[in-house]
Amino acid sequence: MKIQFGEKGEVSWDVLEEIRSAEEWQPDHHHHHPPACRERLWRWCCGGSCLSLGLILSVVTLTQLWLCLYVLASWDASPVTHLVFTDDQGKVRHVHFSWSNCGSQSDPVQLTQLQVNPDPVMIDGNITLTLDAYLDRYLDAPISATVKVERKLGWFWVKIPCLESLGSCHYEDLCKLSPYGPSDPCPDPFPRFGLPCRCPVTKGQYKVKGGVFSIPDIVSYLPSWLVTGDYYVHGTAQKHGHSLGCYKLYVSVSH
Repeated sequence: MKIQFGEKGEVSWDVLEEIRSAEEWQPDHHHHHPPACRERLWRWCCGGSCLSLGLILSVVTLTQLWLCLYVLASWDASPVTHLVFTDDQGKVRHVHFSWSNCGSQSDPVQLTQLQVNPDPVMIDGNITLTLDAYLDRYLDAPISATVKVERKLGWFWVKIPCLESLGSCHYEDLCKLSPYGPSDPCPDPFPRFGLPCRCPVTKGQYKVKGGVFSIPDIVSYLPSWLVTGDYYVHGTAQKHGHSLGCYKLYVSVSH
């Protein structure tokens, strides 16, 4: 028996049966294959709506951004400036000023005690300083230094740039920063406490107990919103590439 297909020619019934049997055993890749994952996700979560997809992506993005900000806010590479302790009378004390040695015990400059009062420091008045330091060698110019200053804004520490030799600066020679010339006498209270006011700095022990010093006049030119706050200072000093000392300082300033 034969079937006529018009202009396409004639096909025997046996051949047609073989083709039909083979198609029954083969899966239909065009009609029965599940839709792609992207299409299923589109239909399932968005119903094919661009607006719905945009809202979902916005929520996911904002959630990730919030998580990143939370992690950054929770992580602080520097210790907190506000210290709390209980004194001998059992009273809770709040201390904003603190310091630590970030260098080596073999550095020429060794600081063993540093206290500042009042705390927070009031920039429109005097400060009372207690200091105990030791220098194991004679130092003359040049003495280079690198200082990083950060201010705490909320949960974050913001680096203050170097402006007019103030802030996060590198100094080729600290000796040049002294306003006193070689022939100028050092003003009080430097002679009273045996402190140098310019280079060179001689070897020896330097002690100050309850010394009253005035705040430099330069802070009076700064706006109070920039001065008032918690500050972190990281300073290192070198002489011909060799470390002289490294210290960290935390101080709260009020206007």
